[in-house]
Amino acid sequence: MKIHHFFAFALMAAVHAGQAHSQGVDHIGSDSSEDIRQQALRHYRIGYELLKTRNYRNAAIEFEHATAIDTTYAEAFYLLGQSYAKLEEYDNAIDALERTRQLGMLRDRVAANLAILHQNSALTLYGQRKYKEAIAAFGKSLELNPQNARALYNLGLCHNRLNDAASARRAYERAIEADPGYANPHKSLGDLHRAARNHAGAAAAYRQAIAVDPDYAAAYVGLAQVHIATSDLDKALPMLQKAVQVDPQFAESYLLLGNVLIRLGRSGEAVQHLRKAVSFTPQNPEAHYRLGEAYLAGGDHARAIAAAKAALELRRDFHPVQVLLGDAHAKAGQVDQAVSWYTQAMKDSRFRDYCHHRIEELTGTEE
Repeated sequence: MKIHHFFAFALMAAVHAGQAHSQGVDHIGSDSSEDIRQQALRHYRIGYELLKTRNYRNAAIEFEHATAIDTTYAEAFYLLGQSYAKLEEYDNAIDALERTRQLGMLRDRVAANLAILHQNSALTLYGQRKYKEAIAAFGKSLELNPQNARALYNLGLCHNRLNDAASARRAYERAIEADPGYANPHKSLGDLHRAARNHAGAAAAYRQAIAVDPDYAAAYVGLAQVHIATSDLDKALPMLQKAVQVDPQFAESYLLLGNVLIRLGRSGEAVQHLRKAVSFTPQNPEAHYRLGEAYLAGGDHARAIAAAKAALELRRDFHPVQVLLGDAHAKAGQVDQAVSWYTQAMKDSRFRDYCHHRIEELTGTEE
């Protein structure tokens, strides 16, 4: 979110403010004071002209000169704040607008825009993974605008990144209370419930997100994941089909849809969706692995091996892929290769018994 909504007002007010500041010179008692005010006004007017042409950096320099010369020049601090906001230098913008507020100019308007600046600063910090600092910045924004649902939602995301589920939940619930028609906190609340294995709570939150925004693909995927977790694949399938329909670019939908189709014994359909998943996320080893599973289920051993090897190129310690390679080579009658892959997969205790049994079957060493 950027500061735009009162920028035009600032420019319209600037000339009048500058004139008022200039008129105040007549009441200054000494020539030196009058000279200082005139110098400040000169920098202010240059800055104002630069601001009109969107030369924000040089405008800021001129307003800095004006405020350095006259530390009570509220109008200059105000437009200095706007210049820094346009440059996305939020800390400098906040300092300038705080000074404007201290000087008594446009208190309500400045407070509203300080809330936005603190939010912008917090979003920048979040993008830099400085979650604790972002939480502090969101807190300052919410002190000025407690009903800002977007700030509350993003505050929840920060807490979630720090694995503080309780604080994240409170923030999401406050966001929903502030704006029930904002879908994101409903969906994120569903994610929290699902992580806690509260399937009923998760499903309710995802359905609410969908009710608010029927085109919210991630909410359909979340609801599908609840159904998968409760082994209800028949209910998961239409949710994933809907997710693909409303957002054909959402790669996670294709990956989960392909996986569900494999488990339902519909490997031919799974292949087309998993190819899409691979095309959208070629660096995701899971997508290649699931595509290999679909090929193997459909009897295409060569393509299964190729897909599995592509997955291993991306993640060398991907033991389920090694099992898949063992199975594919075994199906293709390539015993030595199968045994080699099963042997490597046995490093993972989850697959040790299965791989050991398969090696015995292939080598005829069963007791």
